[in-house]
Amino acid sequence: MNAKTSMQDIANLLGISKNAVSLALNHKPGVSEELRSRVFEAAQQLKYRTESKTRKKQNHLLVLFPESVQNDKNFYYEVFWSIEKRAKENGYTAIISGVTKDMERLLILPDLYHEIAFSGILIIGVFTPTYVAKLKELETPLVTVDHCYDGLQLDSVVTANAEGACSIVSHLIRKGHRQIGFIGAGSMSKSFRERWFGFTNAMSDAGLAIDRSFCLIGPHEATAPDDELASFLEVISGQSSWPTAWFCANDRLAISLIQHLTAKGFHVPDAMSVVGFGDIEAAQMVRPRLTTIHVQREQLAFEAVDLLLRRIEKGGVPSKISIYGELIERDSCVRVRVGV
Repeated sequence: MNAKTSMQDIANLLGISKNAVSLALNHKPGVSEELRSRVFEAAQQLKYRTESKTRKKQNHLLVLFPESVQNDKNFYYEVFWSIEKRAKENGYTAIISGVTKDMERLLILPDLYHEIAFSGILIIGVFTPTYVAKLKELETPLVTVDHCYDGLQLDSVVTANAEGACSIVSHLIRKGHRQIGFIGAGSMSKSFRERWFGFTNAMSDAGLAIDRSFCLIGPHEATAPDDELASFLEVISGQSSWPTAWFCANDRLAISLIQHLTAKGFHVPDAMSVVGFGDIEAAQMVRPRLTTIHVQREQLAFEAVDLLLRRIEKGGVPSKISIYGELIERDSCVRVRVGV
């Protein structure tokens, strides 16, 4: 504790009572989470409690993720496990903490941040740029995992989305497909936009035209992904000819597309080939089994921890590391038949 700083100093800075400061610092009820966060930030600013015995001195890494993805075992579970493994190998403990929508909106940090001295922070999933900028202001080494933020120069380890998309679309082209559709989503997240870019690059390199009427890349009538896809397919159902293959921006969309096409009487892959991106567990369970790009989740986690530890130990300027995916060929993609 800084001997020159008192609870009253914090109270004066924030314009609140000393009692409110005490309640906040001691994690007692009676103050809102927003005020508690402001009190801890003021305490840090005034160097109060920075040497407190309550803050543990072991090597800890804070892993933040949006609580909305907490149950997503298809991707994040393996990333979390791999981060914990890599951190432990290097003498660190990774502590995972969810961030609610309200915490994100109000720019509130988890209580854990104020209780434990963290050497660095890993961000998994997509947060608002405003919240990430708040984390950057902490001046604690910070690495984002599988997402980067335009306008914020931060260390990041990401999937090579454009390159992976270009690879799998080129695979379709080598199998004789010339009319290829793209299935994204109304929101078109950053990763989806990068995969769209890879799709267009592959088509352009092969000298093939893109029929945008067969590309779901913008807001559609429905908002839910499955409803949006069904609505899109209904709109194009009157077309005289359809693509012989579809590239979907992730495996969930690819699996939904296979189900919708099957319901409409199309046989996948004989009538149309379908490929995805991600290689989630369901990609091997759907029939036909899905051809896709395997995202190197373990490698993403390992590289992110390694980069964070380098920043903790040696500093340096921010960098972006892209991890290439692997093309996994299964049953949902076939060579175009002669005459098609």
